[in-house]
Amino acid sequence: MKRKKTSLIDYLEVIVAWRRFIIRNVIILTLAATLISFLLVKKYTATATMLPPSSEQNVMLSLLAGGLPGGMSSIPGIGAVLPGFTTPSDLYAAIMKSSRIRKEVIKKHDLHTVFKTKKNYQTYEILEEITQITVTPEGIISVAVTYKDKNLAADIANTYINELDKFNNQTSMTAGRKYRIFIEERLKESEDSLAIAEEGLRSFQEKHRTIALDTEIHSAIETIAQLKSQIILLEVKRGAIASSSRVDNPYLYNINKELRELRKQLAKIEIGDSKSKDQNEFGVGFSIPFSQLPDVSLEYARLFRDVTVQAAIYELLMQQYEHAKIMEVKDTPTVEILDYATPPERKSFPKRGIIVILVFIASFAVNILLVFTIEYVKEEKKDEKSSVSRLLHLVSLVKNDIVALKKKLKR
Repeated sequence: MKRKKTSLIDYLEVIVAWRRFIIRNVIILTLAATLISFLLVKKYTATATMLPPSSEQNVMLSLLAGGLPGGMSSIPGIGAVLPGFTTPSDLYAAIMKSSRIRKEVIKKHDLHTVFKTKKNYQTYEILEEITQITVTPEGIISVAVTYKDKNLAADIANTYINELDKFNNQTSMTAGRKYRIFIEERLKESEDSLAIAEEGLRSFQEKHRTIALDTEIHSAIETIAQLKSQIILLEVKRGAIASSSRVDNPYLYNINKELRELRKQLAKIEIGDSKSKDQNEFGVGFSIPFSQLPDVSLEYARLFRDVTVQAAIYELLMQQYEHAKIMEVKDTPTVEILDYATPPERKSFPKRGIIVILVFIASFAVNILLVFTIEYVKEEKKDEKSSVSRLLHLVSLVKNDIVALKKKLKR
């Protein structure tokens, strides 16, 4: 039996015929959703924001990167050290998400009692659920806490930042102490080397009198002194970081890369165009190689170079030593607050308007589907006899097939 084709008018007729049913159900469900939205517990979101870490904190961050659990050593301590790596702002966000910071937040606000939890992990889960820590593409760090008590939400958000600052201060002091120890050891070595070099030059001058060096040679010696002092400083930093960091710390990679470049430049100045493999026969890298100098001038140039290099290294290490001592004892804020969290005036949940609109649309669609289903069932009942006969015909066909199959099997 061929079915009648259904047109758009048929659908409209169904909707109009059931219009009172549809309107009544939509109104009831929408009013119910409105009532429920007023009964839902209000929640407020308090947000605190911080600026990205300053460049002065990069060394301290590099030490943190090697000391945090869970593979955090792959995070660089300075921004954009290697393409694709995490930024210092991401490292700050990861620190605030750590158990150490959350433990202090829970302890300060007695969240076990506030959340009415029996187990520690339950309190941690609730705190993680109500807290959202994000980093914008510009590096701005945001701490948002959503809770029914707007004052507590603001306090928790601010506590995250305060605990981060306290953690950074403690770590900075530890890093400063390690750095100072490394500087002290290298400074003592540099002081001894400088004394030996000065004594050698003084003895030479007393024996041979003062010898004037060519301006070009003097300039090259000063350049060598600057390069060597920079190399020594980087080696000290590398040693300080390596003592509390893993080998794969990208900050160490960056230091090693700088060291290689500085040593290349130093080799070019010292060796110049000379092909000699004897490391003692180096030139100054300009137009006058040491090998072409008279013996007395050559010896004086080397002694003068040693004194200049050691003096430059000693001066630079002294500056770093004073900086390390300040870093060890300072107790200044390490994070720059853009906005402290304040108790919000407007709730963030529930969004009553959105709830009512969504329920209205959903209830209308469901009721339309319901009336179409009812009409379909009615049509099927009208054709029940023909449907039953068609079904019996299909059953008879299946029976005939079974009988034929049995006959074939008996043969």
